[in-house]
Amino acid sequence: MKTLFTSALVMMTCFMSFSQSSFTTKKCKNSTNERVRKNCVIKEIQKYVNNNYDITAISSDAKPGANRIYTRFKIDTTGEITDIQAKASSFPLEIEAIRVLASFPDLIPIANTDNTLESEDIYTLLITFEVNKTQIEINPTEKQLTGN
Repeated sequence: MKTLFTSALVMMTCFMSFSQSSFTTKKCKNSTNERVRKNCVIKEIQKYVNNNYDITAISSDAKPGANRIYTRFKIDTTGEITDIQAKASSFPLEIEAIRVLASFPDLIPIANTDNTLESEDIYTLLITFEVNKTQIEINPTEKQLTGN
């Protein structure tokens, strides 16, 4: 009876530890802890966004100083980032955030015992950057008026 109970407990523990399904990246795939793996994945996404967000293209639409773009997205059952929502002070900033997140390579599904995946995971990501606009001062005597 004791061995039956022990073997049942071991089987349930194995089933429970492998029944969690999630996605990972190549760098994060060796993490066995679900929380550590999710943290690693979000850091990989943040690093990708930091490297690929084109600040120069949208700098004219950004306000001077700190700019924040709040994003929310899902990772669907195929490992693709979908349903991207962005909120920023300017529409072009939101479009650039959506473009960058949509271009993130698909994530690798973690194999599980029953080959079914849980529902989509929802993530939030804050994108921040600083814009320093230079101010050009022109002496009033140096101004030139041109006309047709």
